[in-house]
Amino acid sequence: MSVQNGDKWAPRKNIIIIGSGWAGSTLATSLDETKYSITVISPETTTPYTPLLASAACGLYDFNIVETPIRHTIKRIKFVKARVESIDFKAKSVKCIPSFDDLVVKDFTLNYDIVVIAPGVSFLSIVKEPADFNSQSTNHTFNTPGVSQHALFLRNARDAMKIASRIQDCFEKASIPGLTDTQKRCLLHFVIVGAGPTGVEVSSELSDLFSTSYASLYPHLKQYVSIAIHDVADQVLSGFDTKLQDYAMSSFTKRNVEVLTGSHIERVEKDGLYTKEMGRIDAGLVIWATGNKSTDLVDSLPVKKTPRNPRILTDSFLRVYSPDSELLDRVYAIGDAADVENARLPTTAEVACQKAKYLGKALNRDVKAEFRYQQAAIVAYLGQNDGVVSGKTDYSGAQAWIAWRSKNFLWTRTWRQKVLIVVGWALNLVTGRAIAPR
Repeated sequence: MSVQNGDKWAPRKNIIIIGSGWAGSTLATSLDETKYSITVISPETTTPYTPLLASAACGLYDFNIVETPIRHTIKRIKFVKARVESIDFKAKSVKCIPSFDDLVVKDFTLNYDIVVIAPGVSFLSIVKEPADFNSQSTNHTFNTPGVSQHALFLRNARDAMKIASRIQDCFEKASIPGLTDTQKRCLLHFVIVGAGPTGVEVSSELSDLFSTSYASLYPHLKQYVSIAIHDVADQVLSGFDTKLQDYAMSSFTKRNVEVLTGSHIERVEKDGLYTKEMGRIDAGLVIWATGNKSTDLVDSLPVKKTPRNPRILTDSFLRVYSPDSELLDRVYAIGDAADVENARLPTTAEVACQKAKYLGKALNRDVKAEFRYQQAAIVAYLGQNDGVVSGKTDYSGAQAWIAWRSKNFLWTRTWRQKVLIVVGWALNLVTGRAIAPR
């Protein structure tokens, strides 16, 4: 297909975006449809809104709010539900495997003029988990035995649903007559592995849930409930200032959330886990929130990568280098899959979106300026209308909680989501969480 360009007619260039995460979806909606034929390839049909997943798992929001479909009714974006297995940079083609095992077509190839690698990769190396074929990125297990089989993750709406269901099952099991106090405490001990923003916010939402709705639904079990955060590091919220870390620790103490730093997880079992320091710990639920790991594609690509925790290395225009440091023709990488040379940027949604918006403008307008990341404030929720904010000005308390709620609202991508979030807040105040209707 051709489009008018000034006084001439020029064909639209085929641009393939690998991945439907923050970076891929933001870029897809930023591109000029009159210049590009846009194809997104991903095993996931939606972009998960990660800041709301913990809230949804604990009944604050409907699960439909926490995902945005890639397909648009008014935006001309072609979507292919598949996994990219390899890229032939010379032939300018990608080899794909459909995300369905009952098709006659087992693989196919698509050609591109421009390819953007954004497969939702995160910060650590890969340990393949074939059981979750449709996931763009999976949590890093550090080869810890039993994690994939017995722990739950929080990557998308499906995971949030599983956590919500498991929590309720634990309380219903503990309500069965005949159980000892020890057995009830074991069932109602909830462990979060990882003391970063995700782990902290999961523990905070669980604390809110157990002190309000579940305290009313299961008053006979309130005394048996406990929450613990385990992390191998010697601190929580490593991206925050020391004062804010100390504030978070004091907040956990007030909410009776146990924080175990320097904790080395040796293995996870169906009803507990083992640590090097404490041995066997019984638990009804283990949530693994240590961060994600890269996909097979990123590991296998013949491109230049960062020396530590390998990510695709790009120049300041987000162009990808070959192994011998030559720039590949019309190949870009954004999001957690890549890092800018000499920048060492964090693997956050903010960075991914800034890269995607920059690249969209650069491709639409042939911008020559280099990419420059603008540091944004980091927000974490601590429970009970409390939080911490790290940025140009650090602060905590109710003001930080308001900032966290505001950021969640502003980051949503559609007006439908914004309206439903406000409705969720209102219903929570008037009728309680969805899992505990009045």
